[in-house]
Amino acid sequence: MRATQIVYASFAVVASAILLLAACGTPGPEPGTPEAFYVDLGCAKCHGNEREGLRSGPPLDNLQDRWQEKSLVEYFRNPKEVAEANPRLKYMAENYPIVMPAFPNTSDDDLYALARYVLSDSDQATEG
Repeated sequence: MRATQIVYASFAVVASAILLLAACGTPGPEPGTPEAFYVDLGCAKCHGNEREGLRSGPPLDNLQDRWQEKSLVEYFRNPKEVAEANPRLKYMAENYPIVMPAFPNTSDDDLYALARYVLSDSDQATEG
């Protein structure tokens, strides 16, 4: 009986440790960095932590082929209006279940930093 109690206690300790590690997850980005801003604004929820894309948002790769910082900031400010004027964006918006949110009250500095972040190395966002 004592051996059984030890096995159960050991199992409980290991299970608790696993749950604790799972709850902690991986460490987030350094506060104040563009990566942290990307997560804080909720971009990662739809586009993935590594910009790989999820069912709710497209991957953010090769963006520099289609975007400049200024046009991307305009899109962040009013994605619905920009998408209405751009057939490719309009088509993409129709194929994802979540609407791209607007960030009308976010500072220009922050949105330009976000634009630079998603444009930088965006061709490597889906590479492992």
